[in-house]
Amino acid sequence: MLQHALLLVNPHSRNGQAEELDGAIALLRASGFEVNVVVTQSHTDMLTEITNYRRDDGIVIIAGGDGTISSALESIYQQQCTLAILPLGTANDLARSVGVPQELDGAAQLIIEGKRERISLARVNNKLFVNVAHIGLGVDVTHELTPDSKKHFGVFAYLGAFISAFKRNKSFRVNIKADGWHCSVRAIHLAVGNGRFYGGGNVVDDASTLLDGQLNLFCIKPHRWWQLLLLGPSLRTGKLKTAQRVICKTASSFSVQTTKPIQLEADGEFKTNTPAEFTVMPQAIEMIVGNLPVPDKDEYGDNTQRQ
Repeated sequence: MLQHALLLVNPHSRNGQAEELDGAIALLRASGFEVNVVVTQSHTDMLTEITNYRRDDGIVIIAGGDGTISSALESIYQQQCTLAILPLGTANDLARSVGVPQELDGAAQLIIEGKRERISLARVNNKLFVNVAHIGLGVDVTHELTPDSKKHFGVFAYLGAFISAFKRNKSFRVNIKADGWHCSVRAIHLAVGNGRFYGGGNVVDDASTLLDGQLNLFCIKPHRWWQLLLLGPSLRTGKLKTAQRVICKTASSFSVQTTKPIQLEADGEFKTNTPAEFTVMPQAIEMIVGNLPVPDKDEYGDNTQRQ
């Protein structure tokens, strides 16, 4: 049966990959997809294309990175389009979270196979995101990244950005509430994750998936630089529940307040300022997926906090 696909291409994505993208499109067409390719020149163009796309037999494919996908979420959700990804970003964390290969021909083959799951989205102060929202050090890292550094160094650009951000990072007082639980601490970083991956393959929590309908928060108290380096492997694998000076919590909603407003970013894009109200939206949109990563067994329980 002939299927239709609206393929939206972000021309500013890091990899370019014109030849590989052409090959993926050819593969889709050879399999029976009618593919309408639109190179979007602006955020507004992309949203207009999604809003106007009304095909019962169609899917929306976004060729871009996490920021491009995040900016399209509201329209995808409102129109209830089926979303697929051809990953063209630096980190491609949503693709990792839903088992989409980084190689475009492999991603195209998944679209052809057509396995579908309904995934969760998260909302912070009425703004949607899919991966992770940050305040503190994570936002500083994003500000240190440049298009040139991502182009030339790929995921290694995040390491250099982290080192620069840490040198000028300042702690802040944060109050966190969730499901009758409350915590007030001084922190250098706070993250609330909906998906599994962020920052080029770091794991939010070793039990997190886009199917569990939960948010995972971790909050890092002030560390010396060498202590934070020692924490690196746990940050990479999401095994933070037993780490010193890290607070972890799983819940369906969080309230986060700081003494002064602090900028909050999600999926690499500015979203809002604190205070911030987080909620999860289970099974919010349908996606074309691969084999979703299987969480590690959580021997400590979902609601562990290590003071």
